[in-house]
Amino acid sequence: MSEFRKYTIEFLKVLSNSTRLEILDILKNSEKNSSEIKKILGRSQSTVSKHLNMLLENNLIDYERRDNIKYYKIQNADVFTLLTNINSIVGNIYKEKFKDIRDEDIHDILS
Repeated sequence: MSEFRKYTIEFLKVLSNSTRLEILDILKNSEKNSSEIKKILGRSQSTVSKHLNMLLENNLIDYERRDNIKYYKIQNADVFTLLTNINSIVGNIYKEKFKDIRDEDIHDILS
């Protein structure tokens, strides 16, 4: 297996976690500190920190320190294009399961 493929697999693993996807969504439009993220997610500080570190290690988010508080922000907004494309593919693959739901609703659910 090539080194590039290993990095690709690891990157996809980072995106395959619901908590990390939620964090990306939280940070999509504004920066937040870990306490704000913890409150929104309703998870422990240690859990939030673990996921923030994984996102940091994979260059998806970055932070700025202000008065000893880290404010997290999206580093690579291209990830949202990727997630939109993945949602579109998943929506098309499973469209039969969603046949009773209007197309607009499917898009809203997957966005």
